[in-house]
Amino acid sequence: MAGVGPRAVEAEIIWSGIQNATATVGNPLSFNGGAWDLGVEQAGPTHYAYFTPQNPGSSPNAGGVLTATLDHLAVKNVDFDTVINGTTGGYWNQYPTNGGSQDNLLLWNFANSTGTFPVDTVGYAAQRISDGGDFQYGWMQFRVNSNGTVTIIQGAYQSIPGVAIKAGDTGVSAVPEIDPASFGSALALALGSLGMIERRRQKAIA
Repeated sequence: MAGVGPRAVEAEIIWSGIQNATATVGNPLSFNGGAWDLGVEQAGPTHYAYFTPQNPGSSPNAGGVLTATLDHLAVKNVDFDTVINGTTGGYWNQYPTNGGSQDNLLLWNFANSTGTFPVDTVGYAAQRISDGGDFQYGWMQFRVNSNGTVTIIQGAYQSIPGVAIKAGDTGVSAVPEIDPASFGSALALALGSLGMIERRRQKAIA
């Protein structure tokens, strides 16, 4: 009789659920222990929306964001269904960006109508997180609004380090539950809504 080998661990997508939380001038959204900020800056002629990795401080999680170019200033707007992993085209930047300094990573500049997330359209940003080991990959969906604000719609990440995720993928065969220890729960809590975090299972992307 054939022996039974170790059971393979399935990748699991952790989804935030629909958030629709909006950042306004002076009221940024911080999530995952401060690993990322979403906000709007306005001072004089300056007015832009940003999504940027921050110093996680006491949090063990270090966040990264995929940017469009090596100069790190503009977040890459990835298409729906784009595979996000270590080989995804673009440049990963995490705190501190640009060598030793920290900069906000641009979504859209309202002052001169430039950036990678045009107003009143929905886009996806690729992100990764590390607790000092391999990276976990995820995505966030944004809408930059014509009234000068920016909205986080939803987000998801892979539970297993090194496993890819597709932008917009929330998984299949959902089982709603509270997930207090995960990034998904931290995102929901930080956005002011505990909510029901849905875990969705899928096989690892080849």
